[in-house]
Amino acid sequence: MFGVFVTFRANETEVDFLSKRLTALQGKLSSCEAEPPTSAYTAFTATLSTNGATLSKGGIVKYSRVLGNIGNCYDSATGVFTVKTSGVYSVSASMMTPPNKSSHLMLMKNGQILVWLFTGGPYDMASQTVNVALSGGDKLWVQQHSGSRLHGNEFYNLFTAALIKPGTFKNN
Repeated sequence: MFGVFVTFRANETEVDFLSKRLTALQGKLSSCEAEPPTSAYTAFTATLSTNGATLSKGGIVKYSRVLGNIGNCYDSATGVFTVKTSGVYSVSASMMTPPNKSSHLMLMKNGQILVWLFTGGPYDMASQTVNVALSGGDKLWVQQHSGSRLHGNEFYNLFTAALIKPGTFKNN
């Protein structure tokens, strides 16, 4: 009878240990950041129309041919992408100017320059891609600094952004 009691006591201790371990693991699991819902993901790509764009200094480039707008955060009427989900984004812009024209464009975040794009020769092209931490409500756009025209073909001038990783991050 003593052997049965010892075995019962050992099993009771093991069950108690496993119960405490399970509780601890459940606590860790509940503190993990959950994967955001699919609706939180955003990405867009927009290009110019076949007519290109005539630009004025300081004007925002309005990419009217929208190839994709997941999350509906890019507004082709204004040329502005408004961040819905905080996180790290990959953002790109490219440009091509017609012969005998040069242009400077700026990729802007909330009125601050992220990067410059410059073209200077016939059918010259430029592109920039940045990975940047953005917060909900941040606004991105491409703005003209100098020059007057972008080449009239929808395949060369684009603006695109995609959420890489949701969350709160700091830019260094």
